[in-house]
Amino acid sequence: MEQTRSKGETIKNLLLAGSLLTLASTVASSLHISYRGWQRRELERIQTRGLIAKTALGPVEYQFTGHGQAVIYAHGTPGGYDQGISFARFFGGVDDLDCMFISPSRPGYLRTPLSSGATPEAQANLYAALLDTLGIEKASVIGFSGGGPSALQFAMRHPDRCRSLIMMSGIVQRNDTHERMQALPFWKRVGPKLTEALLVSDRFLYFAVPVARRIPSGDAVAGMLCSGTHYALRRTGFENDKAQFAAIEPYPLAQITAPTLIVHGKQDIDVPFADAQLLASKILNAQLMELDGDHSAFYTHGKTVIPRVHTYLTM
Repeated sequence: MEQTRSKGETIKNLLLAGSLLTLASTVASSLHISYRGWQRRELERIQTRGLIAKTALGPVEYQFTGHGQAVIYAHGTPGGYDQGISFARFFGGVDDLDCMFISPSRPGYLRTPLSSGATPEAQANLYAALLDTLGIEKASVIGFSGGGPSALQFAMRHPDRCRSLIMMSGIVQRNDTHERMQALPFWKRVGPKLTEALLVSDRFLYFAVPVARRIPSGDAVAGMLCSGTHYALRRTGFENDKAQFAAIEPYPLAQITAPTLIVHGKQDIDVPFADAQLLASKILNAQLMELDGDHSAFYTHGKTVIPRVHTYLTM
């Protein structure tokens, strides 16, 4: 009798284990199908929503949103035209925007070939050529993170076309990622390397984006995260950026005459706060917003940063 009961329990346990395995397999299969569907939609979004302008310096992919005075958004590393369109959402919905955000994919990203301008100097000229093609005389320029060098160059090389300059956690001087990481203690290298890997991982972003949509300004944050999806389409620009940033020579920053706002976190380890300090010391009457935060301080302090930036964009 005891033996029969034991066999019965064994059979029940086996059936339960089999049911759990079947359930796990079904969930995994559903997640995989959902993930692949999301990937396909992301690829379609990336490939169909950008416009191509044939400028005098080569083709450039871009998109725009809003109405009013023009603003060039020089996206970070990695990125693409989609990052700038998402960034604009921090300022409200499309119907609420009282300035026009023009967001180009910098050369090497998405459908803008590297031949259109590999260096920050060439990218600045490409911005001016894009304005020519669009029939726009002047624009403010936002340099976010890796977009900083090209934004600075636009302000220096085309002063008559730069209404204002906003640097947000922007690179100002030589920035060698490998060299910077080697200078940190080993335990401090793990975080930045992991973050960099995750931000270009579709699998991570698939789970992160729905979470991001639940936080304040979630649509903007989620959209900016998605500017790392399908990394293969952004790899050329990403690798070029790293090489260009490591080769930056000191810029003649004192030449910049446009009204300048600098927004930077004091604990930023991606772009050191010293970059912001250098810029503030060189540009006459530049305004520096020192934030208690890291590379994303512009967002964590958004309630004070966004209105201040808006003032510069609409002056």
